[in-house]
Amino acid sequence: MKRILSLLVLVAAVLAAPAHAQDAAMSPWSKGIHSSLRLIAGATAASGKQRVGVEIVMAPGYKTYWRSPGDFGVPPVFDWSGSTNIGGLDVRWPAPERFQDATGHSLGYVGEVVIPVSVQPTDPGKPVMLVLKLDYAVCEKICVPVKGEARLWLEPGVTAVTSPRLESFEARVPAPVKLGPQKDKIAVLEAKLDEGAIEPGLRLVLQAPADGTVQDVFIEGAGMWSFGKPTLSRQADGLTVALLRIVDRPKGSAGPVPFIITVRGRPSAIETRLDLDIPAAKP
Repeated sequence: MKRILSLLVLVAAVLAAPAHAQDAAMSPWSKGIHSSLRLIAGATAASGKQRVGVEIVMAPGYKTYWRSPGDFGVPPVFDWSGSTNIGGLDVRWPAPERFQDATGHSLGYVGEVVIPVSVQPTDPGKPVMLVLKLDYAVCEKICVPVKGEARLWLEPGVTAVTSPRLESFEARVPAPVKLGPQKDKIAVLEAKLDEGAIEPGLRLVLQAPADGTVQDVFIEGAGMWSFGKPTLSRQADGLTVALLRIVDRPKGSAGPVPFIITVRGRPSAIETRLDLDIPAAKP
């Protein structure tokens, strides 16, 4: 009888293990107005970094914002200060969509998003307690501020965890590429001030693989740089020229100016960081 009871306990423990592992891979939902938030975990990367996703699910018709929200909206603000055994964090943003209305455009995600985060433990041999407080906004016709909080315990070196949700959004994070031709990727071949334009702007020459396309371009600059929606023109040689009007710029900005160029398209989004020689604005 004791042997039978021992076997039953062992079977129950084995059956409970997958469910427990699944529970450990995600936090409970933090519910807000028109949205919910949670943390989900993926397998530990070969580098030893923990892979985590900040998942936001919104009511139908609602959206939230990218790190640069465009003409209106507010970007999410992350607070990880309550976490333990954290040596560094890298928030990796999936390429956004552009939303147009009567007053301008915004950049973000509609319906749902998982924002991947790479977590470097201070001591890779010890667990990580990840605590996130997130201030963000969800918008339909008007924007509603939301505060969410989630906690996730991460065991060191867990490689058996699979998270299709996290992996699908990791694939949407723009690949970093340098200025110049690329193999099997979208490339930024040239970026310069468009001196021949009626209004000041930037001119980009882009190249996509034979079966690829350029769908949108987003440019970020330190300070108050703001750019209009790009005009995309496919050339006879297969290249795409993108013209972006400068809507606003920091006062006194001139010389080498750092910019981040994000291009959304097929086969996948890319990100190029470079310095552009910008002359002083005319008085």
